[in-house]
Amino acid sequence: MLLSRKAYGNWREIQDEYEGYMASLDFESLKEIEEYIKLDYKLSTDQAKNEVGKLNDSSNETIEILI
Repeated sequence: MLLSRKAYGNWREIQDEYEGYMASLDFESLKEIEEYIKLDYKLSTDQAKNEVGKLNDSSNETIEILI
């Protein structure tokens, strides 16, 4: 799963950039992302917080998280 803070104009731009693109979800905060991956991927609170923290700690616009 990829997390990105890059702003896109529409889903087509994302699809053109990433082969195999399937869906884009828009979140207002890192906490919303944590809650989503915690529930959807059945991660513990600490696991979700750790994975989302990688985006916050990275200087890259996009990171891959391990779920």
